[in-house]
Amino acid sequence: MKQRNITKRQVALTLLEMCHGYLILFAIYACVAVISGHGSEPFVRTGFLLFPVNAGLFLAEKKATRFWQFGIVAVLLIGGSVMIAGSGVLGIWIGIMGIVAVFSYFYARASKHPCWLKTPVYPWLGIDLILYFLGQRFEAETAIRIAPVLAALYYLICNFHINLEEVDSFLKTHASLERLPVRRLARINQGMMWMVSGLTAAAMIAAPYLGIDRLIRQAGQALKAVIRWLLLLIPNSPVEEETVATEQAAQMMPAAASGETPWLLQLLYKFLNLIGWMIGIGMVLACIFLIVRALYRLYLRFNEKTEENGDRIERLLPPPAAEKKKNLNRKKKEHLFWDRSADGRIRKHYRKKVLEKLKGSPDSAWTPTQTAGHMELEGADAKVFAQIYEKARYAETSCTKEEMEKMLRIR
Repeated sequence: MKQRNITKRQVALTLLEMCHGYLILFAIYACVAVISGHGSEPFVRTGFLLFPVNAGLFLAEKKATRFWQFGIVAVLLIGGSVMIAGSGVLGIWIGIMGIVAVFSYFYARASKHPCWLKTPVYPWLGIDLILYFLGQRFEAETAIRIAPVLAALYYLICNFHINLEEVDSFLKTHASLERLPVRRLARINQGMMWMVSGLTAAAMIAAPYLGIDRLIRQAGQALKAVIRWLLLLIPNSPVEEETVATEQAAQMMPAAASGETPWLLQLLYKFLNLIGWMIGIGMVLACIFLIVRALYRLYLRFNEKTEENGDRIERLLPPPAAEKKKNLNRKKKEHLFWDRSADGRIRKHYRKKVLEKLKGSPDSAWTPTQTAGHMELEGADAKVFAQIYEKARYAETSCTKEEMEKMLRIR
């Protein structure tokens, strides 16, 4: 068994990233609850269910080696949270936020990009500010009270995450310096971070009670008045054009209402309306097709540790990281089942013959030439068998029909 040495900093970073995703999901869920008129209901208690959902998906995205394992975890977490939350509006929104988290982790894993639920950054504090003003707009006292707390917690998490990464980089860079008190400097840095961040977080919680929100609204109104005054100084400004257009529309409405539309124009309008519906339906179907196609391609790329299409027979040359160092670029093709090109047929024939001759998969360290040598082929056939496959798999140009027929004749 391979033992993993996980440091305390790595565990702390993982927990901070997990809490970041939960706070973001909870803030979005709280905004939706306030807008939908459920701000006075106990949505905070229901929102706690998003933490196990996010934590389970966070761990499943890292540990699941197959897509079906990740899917089972997602279904169990979302189904269980919705059942606990109930069949009301809040329960439905819990399920929707869970689906958003599932798709986010799935897309990040498949596209090999960092997930937005795992990277703490300061701009996400804007969601808590929006939640606070939504609470005032819809008179939701709970949202007004929790928004500064959420902002303070997220600010602390973001600062602590950045500090841990910087300290970790500092220790790795200067650990070899004997006379430099590296550990002591790291502790001093973290202590200063906690002091400054704690004072700032306390100020964020106390800001609404000090009237800071009123100051922000007044500043916004003053900025709007200044912009409108500057626009009025410009000849033919948008503000003047908007006023003139409103007056002209008011004058033209009675004249248009007094006349009657001819039957030919009515028929033309109905025909155009029908064409519009057909175009709209076609665009919707095209969007659905593109979404399904994109999700299917992401599904094929979900398993990071396997080669494309799950074809273990083709794991013959060095891994992708080593291939990049040797300037070997794999061809990105469709799934072998659908690939009817010469390259696709050659690769499928190669896979079939290797399994047939070797009675199983070859060693993962073998090259195509070594694999062909173990297949008990004739000397010339073994060389051609390996060369044509390497061209179909790695060359920048595609194989010709003659090369495909030559490959298929090798038995």
